[in-house]
Amino acid sequence: MALLDIRNLSVRVGPGRDALTVVDRISLTVNEGRILALVGASGSGKSLLMQAVMMLRRDNISYSADRFKLDGEDLLKIPSRKRRRIIGQNISFIMQDPRQSLDPTMKIRDQIYEVMPRIPWYHVLSRLKNFFRRTRSKTAAALLHRSGIRDHERILGSYPAQLSDVECQKIMLAIALASKPRILLLDEPVVNLETASRLQVLKLLDRCAKNDRTAVVVICNDLASVYNFADEFAFMYAGQIVERGSRDRILNNPRHPYTASLIRTMLELGRNGRLKRYLPVLSGKHPDYRSMPVGCRFGARCRRARRECNREPEMIISKNEQYRCHFPLEDGALYEDE
Repeated sequence: MALLDIRNLSVRVGPGRDALTVVDRISLTVNEGRILALVGASGSGKSLLMQAVMMLRRDNISYSADRFKLDGEDLLKIPSRKRRRIIGQNISFIMQDPRQSLDPTMKIRDQIYEVMPRIPWYHVLSRLKNFFRRTRSKTAAALLHRSGIRDHERILGSYPAQLSDVECQKIMLAIALASKPRILLLDEPVVNLETASRLQVLKLLDRCAKNDRTAVVVICNDLASVYNFADEFAFMYAGQIVERGSRDRILNNPRHPYTASLIRTMLELGRNGRLKRYLPVLSGKHPDYRSMPVGCRFGARCRRARRECNREPEMIISKNEQYRCHFPLEDGALYEDE
């Protein structure tokens, strides 16, 4: 059974009848101990999808779903107060800009302490307070060390404005791990990191999945940065998931033309560090949510488009693959040349 099971989740942005459907009927399952990479271009709705999973309230944004199960319990059938508590206890979310997520008026030490699991009788046994203060300090230092920070004392005693963007990113990761979540959602966690720190963070996520059985969902628009670490991939385009599958199946036998174009670009860029052929570029541009095309949303940019593509494709679900295309690629073809 999936740890997180969502069916037909939609996100609408805007007031009343003028609202635009930015995430359109997405079904998502997240399994324990697995890393899922959610890949897509900027503007495809990845971040809004993760905010909907957290059920974050924002002005002029509404969510709807047919089913929202966390560890077998349907959160749509319980009071909102209990739902928020269950989500807060089980899911941690690191947003794309870590500096905006940190409180500028609090030291890092206090922000980590704030999310650590509390001991119910901590305030009752006053004589043990110093012991638990030392324990919390050691735990906070250990969390920073796991996130790739060695200068614990300086970081714990600093305010966010005194730290670099890279340090803030690693601190947010430590804060997310402090509550011991069962599901970890990360929005572009390595985008601002140098190569060594990027590998360190990805290896940490891999250990969380393998050792702690944490379900990890990583949002990225750079397939090359995560393809060695993710167990599964889901590709988003214009508010829909167009393909999902295991790493080996996706890299060796992509079925959707958009997936194949991203993989081919990655392979061409990584071939001996230089391009031997032209770099494949998709024609056209991402569709506007205010005037979404009829039928397949990728049809205007696809060289395989036919008349049937004027009809919206259904999500094809078979034994080990899911894809949304009328004319899927066969036999591992990577977008045949013109």
